[in-house]
Amino acid sequence: MSCIGTTAFRLALLSILFALPPAAQSETRIELDLDRTNQVEAEHLGNGTYSITTTGGDPHVTSEPLMGNYDSDADYVLAFDYVCPKGLNYIQLYFGPPIRGGRSAEGPEVLSSEGWTSYALNIKDKQQPGSWRDGYKVFRLDFGSQPDRVIQIKNIRLRPPTAHELELKRKREALAQARDRFEEKVKGMVDATHAVTIKQVAASADTIRVDVEASVAADDLLLCEVPFYQTPADRTAFVWQAPLSLKQGLTTTQMPRLREDGATTHDRVYSSWVIMRQTASGLQAASHQRFVDTVPAQWTLTRDRPLSKKGTVGLHGGNTFQFDDYKALGIHNCTKNIVLHSLIAREPTEDSFPHEFNGRTYHIRKKALRRLDLAMQEMDQLKIVVSAIILIAKNQPMTHPDCTPQGIWAMPNMVEKEGWNDYAAGLDFLAQRYSRPDRKYGRITHWIMHNEVDAGWVWTNAGEKPLHTYLDLYYRSMRTAQVITRRYGVAGNVLISLTHYWTKAHNHLCYPPKDILDLLQRRTALEGDFDWGLAYHPYPQNLRNPRTWEDRNATFDFETALITPRNLEVLDAYMRQPRMLYAGKPRTVVLSEQGSNSRDHSEKSYRDQAAGLIYTWLKFEKLDIIESYVHHRWMDVTPGGEGGLLLGFWTNLPGETPRHRKKPAWEIYRQLGTPEQQNAIDYAKEIIPDTILRDIPYTGPIKR
Repeated sequence: MSCIGTTAFRLALLSILFALPPAAQSETRIELDLDRTNQVEAEHLGNGTYSITTTGGDPHVTSEPLMGNYDSDADYVLAFDYVCPKGLNYIQLYFGPPIRGGRSAEGPEVLSSEGWTSYALNIKDKQQPGSWRDGYKVFRLDFGSQPDRVIQIKNIRLRPPTAHELELKRKREALAQARDRFEEKVKGMVDATHAVTIKQVAASADTIRVDVEASVAADDLLLCEVPFYQTPADRTAFVWQAPLSLKQGLTTTQMPRLREDGATTHDRVYSSWVIMRQTASGLQAASHQRFVDTVPAQWTLTRDRPLSKKGTVGLHGGNTFQFDDYKALGIHNCTKNIVLHSLIAREPTEDSFPHEFNGRTYHIRKKALRRLDLAMQEMDQLKIVVSAIILIAKNQPMTHPDCTPQGIWAMPNMVEKEGWNDYAAGLDFLAQRYSRPDRKYGRITHWIMHNEVDAGWVWTNAGEKPLHTYLDLYYRSMRTAQVITRRYGVAGNVLISLTHYWTKAHNHLCYPPKDILDLLQRRTALEGDFDWGLAYHPYPQNLRNPRTWEDRNATFDFETALITPRNLEVLDAYMRQPRMLYAGKPRTVVLSEQGSNSRDHSEKSYRDQAAGLIYTWLKFEKLDIIESYVHHRWMDVTPGGEGGLLLGFWTNLPGETPRHRKKPAWEIYRQLGTPEQQNAIDYAKEIIPDTILRDIPYTGPIKR
C-alpha cells in the first residue's frame, strides 16, 4: 500500500464536515460578544445573525458566557450557517476560560458560498489532545488568517453529531487504523537488520550498477526497482524485478539505465533498489533500499561561497530601488521562493516552449520564467548566493493527493507516477537553467525543499500523517532534487527546512524538528548518505518580541524546546556530532528565515528591533558551521499581513508620506560584518545588559 486514502473516501470525509445535518435533538446556542474582538469589523444584524469582516491575519471574536450547562460527551460538534463569497482558509475554536493555547480545535476551510449553507466541526476529532471536557463557558471563533474576508454567520451552536456523521466517523477510524498499520510498516523498514547490504548504486551514461555484499551465499532473492513515486514499505509488486543469486562477499549486477515505461522511458537514476526474498507469506525485504550514489554530471561547476553571512529575501527583479538598497546594505545571501507549477505545464500554450524530461514533453511558461530570470540575473550581478525555496501549491497535478485545505503549501505528489513526473520535470528545468557554467540566467546554489516541514500541516501539507510516513514522502522529495541537481553538476546542496521548535512541535498535527532531523540522518545512513544540509529558522521564542536574549524556553541542552538566537550554540553542537557529519565534515547550515521584529512604530520598538538584530548577529557570526543568515524581511509587509509582524528594515505605511522609511535596523544591518561593526555593538550596549553581551559566544556546557 503506497498511499493511504482513496478519492472516494476523501470525498466522504469532506461530506462529514460540510453536509447539511438534520435538526439535532439538543443544542447549546452560542452568542458572540462584539466588544471582544480582534482584527475584525463586526456587526449584529439581528436574529442571531452577525456580519464579520476580517482586517488582519489574526481575526477572532469571543462569545458571551454560556448561562446553561451542556454535556461535552454529547454536544461536541460546532455548527453554524453562513454566507461567505470568498471563503476562509480555516476555523479555529478556542474554549475556556481562560482562552489559551492548548485548548482549541481547528477545522477545515469554510468553502466559498454566496447563499446560506452550513459548516460543522467535530471538536473531539480536531481538538488538541485531551483538551475538550465539561465546564467550558466561553468560546472564541478564529476566522482563518486572511484579511478582507466577509462572512455572515448565524445559528452558532454546539450539538450532537448526526447519524450520517457518526457513520462517516467510523469509516474515518478505519482509515486511521490502516494509516497506523502503514506507519508500522515504514518504521519496520527502517528498524530492520539484514544480512545482505546494497553497498553502492552507480550510474554511468548507459547503465546502472548495483554492488551487493552478503555474509552468506543465497539464491532465493529478487533485485527490485522502486521508482521515487513509490516506497518499498508494504509493497507486494514492483515495476521491475529480476532473480538474484549472491555469493558470499561482493556480487555486482548491471542493467540498462533506461527502462521502458509504457509509451515512454524511465531513467533509473530516479529509482531506489531493494533486495526481496520470496517466502510462503509473500515478499519480504532482505536488505535496506539504496538510492543512486553517483551520477555522471553534465558540467564541472564551482560551488559559490558567500562573501559574507549577511542576507535577506530575494530580489523581485526590475526594482531599481531594491537592487540599489541591497548593494548599499552589502547583501550576499538571498532566498528565492519558486512556486513550481507556475513555470511548467503538461500542455503547450502560445506563450510556452517545450522541455523534455524522463521521456515526456512538458511546457515552460515564458512570462513566469522572464520574471524569475530577471531576479536571478540581478542577484548574480550582486554576487548573491541564492537558495531557492521550492514551493508546491495546492490543487495541482504535482500536489500530494491527501493535501488538505488547511495547508498554505503542499507536499509534492510522491505517490503517483504522473504527478511525480510533473514535479521532477519542474526541478529538472530549474537545475538545467540555473546551473549553467556561463551563468547566463544566474545560479541556484542551495535547494531548500519546501517550507518548515516540521510544521507540515501548515507549510508542507500531505494530510494527517504519522512521523515515519510523512518523512518518507519528504525524504523521497529530497532524493528527487538531489539526483536531478547532480545530473548537471555539484553546485550546492539540498536542504531541509525547519522551524525554531526543537523537541516541541508546532501543534499536535506537526512534528518536533529534532525527531525529523534524526530520522532523516538515520534513513540516509542506512540507504546511501548524500550531502543534504539544514535550512533552519531560529526566530525568537516570541516572534513579536525581538529581545531574544530573554528567551526562557531556549536552553543549552539537546532537549531544549526551542532553538532561537539565544541558544544557537546548541544547533552548532548538534550538527557537529559524528553521526551528523557528511564525509567527516559538518553539513551545510543556513539560517534561511528569521527576523527581529518591531512591535510597533515607536522609538523603543525600533531600538529593540535593532538590538535583537545585533545580538543575533553576534551569536552566529563566529559559528563556522553557519554559512548565512537571511533576515526576513527587507521591508515590512503590507499592514495586516503576517499576523501584524513588522520585521522589515523599511516601513510600509500606505497612508504616510513617505510610505517607506528606514528604521534604525537598516543602518545597524549595514554596519554589521564591516569595519563599522563596533558602532552597532556600542548601540546595543544601551539596550542589552553587559552580562548578556559578555556571554557571547556561550562557552558553558551543552547537556547532551
